[in-house]
Amino acid sequence: MLATPAVGLWPSLVLMYLAVLVGGYSLLLGLFAVLGLGLAALARRSGLRRTSLVAVVLGVVTVALSPVPVAQGWRTASQEDVPLLFSEYFSLPSLGSPLETVTYARPEGEELMLDIRRPPPEGREAGPEPRPAVVTVHGGGGVTGSRTEDVLWSAWLAEEGYVVFSIDYRLGQRPLGQEVTADVKCAVGWVEQNADRYGVDPDRIALLGRSAGGVAALLAAYDDGDPRLAPSCDVRDTGVEAVAAFYAATDQGGLDEWRPPWWRPSLGDEYDPAGDRTENEAGPFLFTSPTSHVDPADPPTFLAQGGADQVTPPEQAELLANRLEDEGVPHRLVRLPEARHGFDGAWGGWDTQIVRHELREFLENELAD
Repeated sequence: MLATPAVGLWPSLVLMYLAVLVGGYSLLLGLFAVLGLGLAALARRSGLRRTSLVAVVLGVVTVALSPVPVAQGWRTASQEDVPLLFSEYFSLPSLGSPLETVTYARPEGEELMLDIRRPPPEGREAGPEPRPAVVTVHGGGGVTGSRTEDVLWSAWLAEEGYVVFSIDYRLGQRPLGQEVTADVKCAVGWVEQNADRYGVDPDRIALLGRSAGGVAALLAAYDDGDPRLAPSCDVRDTGVEAVAAFYAATDQGGLDEWRPPWWRPSLGDEYDPAGDRTENEAGPFLFTSPTSHVDPADPPTFLAQGGADQVTPPEQAELLANRLEDEGVPHRLVRLPEARHGFDGAWGGWDTQIVRHELREFLENELAD
């Protein structure tokens, strides 16, 4: 079911992702500003002096500001020892087509689909041996989105040598994250049961989720037997070897006061910020917060979080990283000081390049044969 966000949510979402693109491709914005300065000069020669003056001021300001995100990205990359390439600034992975689209479950009669992508024959790690797999979980606040939103990450991961399963899940369900996590576990179990069919090593499966999908991926990976987070289908094993989450809210109980009013309708009418956030069996806060499920047996975890995130407080990633540290769980937190929510929408931008570099290393280490 593709749920629709509140009408008032759409303008804010558009502005949010426009800001991501502007920040991620600020060099292109600077080039347009230079072009605008040229047009302003032509306008001045035509006698439109006031118009040309305004255009010149806006153009000069834009040209002056456009290198700022670039410089900030270089600084972060230098600290992380990550090479940045101008050749990748406007690049995209080879999208191709899914190998297959199948139904993996029908919880409560709702058909859930997943897309399967395999590495190209000439790609990395090509060969007859079983390959590692990654199950991707899209974002959307639990109320919107589909598996197709993960196409760039899925295509890139396939190029890197992974069999990729991009999944849909039930939308608009409450408590936030419960049914989503159940569907994610179902998908992981389905992949393990069909490993031979798709050339997958069932002992080398990772989860990758973004935003709300990151929350569900973490909850599914940190399975501690909570019956409320049981798989939504009959599968034997839902364990994974690694999990990665981008800009995910790891403590659901602390969000309402921080998030702006335009985001709150997506959380549902029963989202009560004044409710009991400890051992309240009826409340969604405890059992849908990844931080409350951490224990030493959890798989290695990769986190990426922007410091300018306007939806998920940056402290959320820090909170989970601290819990993982306390429990001795291997983890990697990539901090992107100026990145916004959904920063990877600018695929060639510095922040996304940094995350791709670090994620590649993380998966290679954790899913090694």
